[in-house]
Amino acid sequence: MSSSDESELIADQKWDAHYFGLINELAEKNAARYEVQTEELLKKRKLKIEFNGADIEFKLTPQGCWFCTVNPRGQQNTNSWIRMGWGRSAKRKALPYYFAQAEASVIIDQAE
Repeated sequence: MSSSDESELIADQKWDAHYFGLINELAEKNAARYEVQTEELLKKRKLKIEFNGADIEFKLTPQGCWFCTVNPRGQQNTNSWIRMGWGRSAKRKALPYYFAQAEASVIIDQAE
């Protein structure tokens, strides 16, 4: 492995540690809010929130959930879909972490 490849690997590992650590921190810190959002999204199938000046829109699909982030300048930054399964219980379990992932994406995008 060349030193350039090693440097890229280390940078990727640092970025992953930062990103996933941020997701875990947000999931823990905002657990109550994410539970409320989960119930609202399960009822309405769509949810739009504002976080750090960015809009985040969530839409349930039969097998999962999709989110899109739009920064304060109106530019779409992130578009993501994740499989969660057919049942409401599976979605109820997965959605709080997915909300944290969406908010972490906003924070990362704003830092870059």
